[in-house]
Amino acid sequence: RNTGGFDMLGSGRHKIETQEQFEDSMMVCNAIGLDGLVIIGGDDSNTNGAVLAEYFKENDCKTKVIGTPKTIDGDLKCPPHVPVSFGFDTACKTFATLVGNVAVDALSAQKYYHLVRLMGRSASHIALEVALLTHPNACLFGEEVAEGKQSLKDITMELADMIE
Repeated sequence: RNTGGFDMLGSGRHKIETQEQFEDSMMVCNAIGLDGLVIIGGDDSNTNGAVLAEYFKENDCKTKVIGTPKTIDGDLKCPPHVPVSFGFDTACKTFATLVGNVAVDALSAQKYYHLVRLMGRSASHIALEVALLTHPNACLFGEEVAEGKQSLKDITMELADMIE
């Protein structure tokens, strides 16, 4: 059952690149009489929106394209107009609250260790921001693990040494 949101709007990770895709986009907008098209998303989505807006303008299409930044990756900032995207900021504040709750729980049951894994595309922007907000004992960043070619054993030993 559709409850709205992106299920209703539709979501995809496709780029508009070919002449046919531009023509099809304009044909659909003209056919349904769109005055405006709002693109919600990260850098890929807003790049699509920008090139689509340019194509529409060059071809006298009445549809105006508006890009709205929303990404949890923290990779779409345009200071001072868009200092942080609402997806990233909301995700970090929510995760920081949850990690803070885990930290309080860990203090009350000192015989356990708690690990929290946070999401992100390829960059650890969220993990870094949440660590800055919550001050954990350790924070692993995927980029650093990969760069250092750390194995699970290496990471385990590093954490065990920290606990001693």
